[in-house]
Amino acid sequence: MSRRLSMRHTVVLMAVLLLTSCGREAASTGSGTTPPPADQGALRGRSFTALAITDQGRPRALVADTLVKVRFTDDGRVVVNAGCNTLSGPVTVDGGTLRVADMSVTEIGCDPARHEQDEFLVDLFAGNLDYRLDGDHLVLGSSDRGLELNQERTLPLIGTVWKADTVIEGTMAGAVPAGVHVTLVFGPDQVEISGLCNLDRADYRTTGPTITFRPGQLTRKACQEDITSLEQATLAVLDGEATYSIDTDMLTLTKGDRGLRFTTEG
Repeated sequence: MSRRLSMRHTVVLMAVLLLTSCGREAASTGSGTTPPPADQGALRGRSFTALAITDQGRPRALVADTLVKVRFTDDGRVVVNAGCNTLSGPVTVDGGTLRVADMSVTEIGCDPARHEQDEFLVDLFAGNLDYRLDGDHLVLGSSDRGLELNQERTLPLIGTVWKADTVIEGTMAGAVPAGVHVTLVFGPDQVEISGLCNLDRADYRTTGPTITFRPGQLTRKACQEDITSLEQATLAVLDGEATYSIDTDMLTLTKGDRGLRFTTEG
């Protein structure tokens, strides 16, 4: 009898020792793991829109009908746009400081107010920027000069009102002429087009990043020159197979070396 009790106690003791050993090993492994630092990994793949701009310690008003958008790409770049030119470059984040290297800026001709706004952003991102990320809220710069931004969410292709913003031809990109207001609204299998002269709809289907268009019947009305030019650029893309991508609130349609960029309406 006493031998049986001893064996039973031995089995229980071994089980306790095994559990204790496993628990110590798990605790040791966990205690050696520390959260990764808040670096560019926390920003990659996210897009932000400015809520407020500060310049020389005072609020700076946005130019009418513009937004400042800051996008951090998955390959470690930052792209900044405020309704005119786009600045971009490789970005590193270290110790609460953000740095943009080899910054490039497009050369789209815009009105003086938008150019001045672009210059402010170029100067801001040319130096080292303090940054603070709190969930969806991002602060770049200081209380004297900087941006306060919130993260955006990607909009769906279908149901969003997409407003024509930029025409792309080869390596050149140009803004849609002032006063020309062209929009696309995608339904399940047809896109409604407004603001052009002879093209008002097209059938389409998507397969992954590919979108195939079949334009509707064209009328033969004479239109003003700016609208005719944009209509021709639209027909060059919205006829046959093209590719599309949505980056938060920006839709890009590309066919060969031709393309169109759209932002959200309003």
